[in-house]
Amino acid sequence: MAQSLPANRIYDELGVPRVIHAGGPTTAHGGSLMLPETFEAIAEAGRAFVTLDTLNRRIGEYIAEVTGAEAGMVVAGAAAGMVISMAACMTGTDIAAVRRIPDTTGLKDELVIQKIHRGPYSHMYSFTGARFIEVGNVNSCLPEELEAAITERTAAVAFLFAPGTPRGGLTLPQVADIAHARGVPVIVDASMTVPPRDNLKRFIREGADLVAMSGGKVIRGPQATGLLYGRADLIEAAHLNNSPNHAIGRPSKIAKEEMVGLYAALRSYMDSDEEEMLREFHELVEIIVDDVGELDGVRATVEFDDDRYFVPTAVIGFEPDWEGPEPQEVVDALLAGDPPIVVRFEPSRGLIEAASANLQRGEPEIIGQRLREILIGTG
Repeated sequence: MAQSLPANRIYDELGVPRVIHAGGPTTAHGGSLMLPETFEAIAEAGRAFVTLDTLNRRIGEYIAEVTGAEAGMVVAGAAAGMVISMAACMTGTDIAAVRRIPDTTGLKDELVIQKIHRGPYSHMYSFTGARFIEVGNVNSCLPEELEAAITERTAAVAFLFAPGTPRGGLTLPQVADIAHARGVPVIVDASMTVPPRDNLKRFIREGADLVAMSGGKVIRGPQATGLLYGRADLIEAAHLNNSPNHAIGRPSKIAKEEMVGLYAALRSYMDSDEEEMLREFHELVEIIVDDVGELDGVRATVEFDDDRYFVPTAVIGFEPDWEGPEPQEVVDALLAGDPPIVVRFEPSRGLIEAASANLQRGEPEIIGQRLREILIGTG
């Protein structure tokens, strides 16, 4: 039986169906929900004009304070932060170079990266004209391989820290030691790495020179915002490459309202009780597990770790003798229902994952009921 979501005048007017978002704070379905204090800050910011560069630098001071970095700034999401960070490492504060890229003539334009760290967003770095130099193999990387790849053409070394990233390669401290010994900066793509809150400081502590992180996931800022922080000289170069300047970051424009929204969200996140938040997340997905966990042939658990599940997640798997619908059929049926339900699914693992970060009270019951109906063939 269909269960309704609360009315929403704008989406109803547009005829856009709302979804229950159990897929984690992904971009395709809107990131995360902002807090009331963030909306209030955005509205206040929209009532006056300021110089955007000054605003960004002031907020950058707060970002530096909470991350332990020398400097920080707001960017248009973590992906934009990757582009801007690579540009900063290539151009420095040379305005002629800033205005020239992606023409890399005369610039260091190689980015060294462990093969196991080539993620789905790594190509963002190449928007600057940079060329990848991969080291290691799909399972591991030796220090000697990284050392041999760094040359006079190397602008930076990239490191990926994300749920599901293989851990068989060099650690961030190892990469930083090797790169710094040759005068080369390290960029960390850490888009989806909070909680825990300590990860805001962890990567700087472990040797990163620049860190790009999403502001629109569990921090709950505007979706089109991110944090970029690290060495002061590289952040200065990043400002030059960023909007509103006529540079490679110009298309990644950030409004004053978005900057202030991220600032308000970050302050709220820093002031929040993270343990209580995670307890609430766990309780939400436990409801889903309880609804389907006793079905024959179904495995249902709550998973939470820093390797893959950065927030408590209901993980639904199937025994070899399972004779019910295929996992992909279950996922499709959830999305086709009323209301549509978004979950995560990777065919190679055969697991259906319902993440807690965006679930609202009452929604886990809907998910559990719909899952149960689909699995036993009544939905």
